[in-house]
Amino acid sequence: MKFIGHNSDIINYLVNDLTLLNSTLKQFKEHEVDGEPAVSLMFELAFTDADVMLVFRNVFKNGFDGNPAAEPYEVDSCKFYHIGSKVYLSLDPDESEDGYDGISADDNDYVLASDVEGYIFEGNEHE
Repeated sequence: MKFIGHNSDIINYLVNDLTLLNSTLKQFKEHEVDGEPAVSLMFELAFTDADVMLVFRNVFKNGFDGNPAAEPYEVDSCKFYHIGSKVYLSLDPDESEDGYDGISADDNDYVLASDVEGYIFEGNEHE
């Protein structure tokens, strides 16, 4: 496991072969980090044999219903922003003209938190 950044650093890191697009969400976990609500998401990337784990800390809103990783969940589209002092990820975003750029009330499967950390697992090192 290798730390790959936090907040804007991780958003900028996840491009090209490391994109979340076409990845599969394989693990979803609600927990606490330092007494604050947290959400961890593990993605199997589509264009490399690496997996990426995102840990959202100090979660303000968790817009996931149940456990989205209980069945295969392919990421066809996503929004991943660092807005002011918050980080936002939606795996089922509103792609209408009004909701395309920014947070939309019609976004689904989202998390809004104060911080996100990213970790990459090469090959089978996390199993």
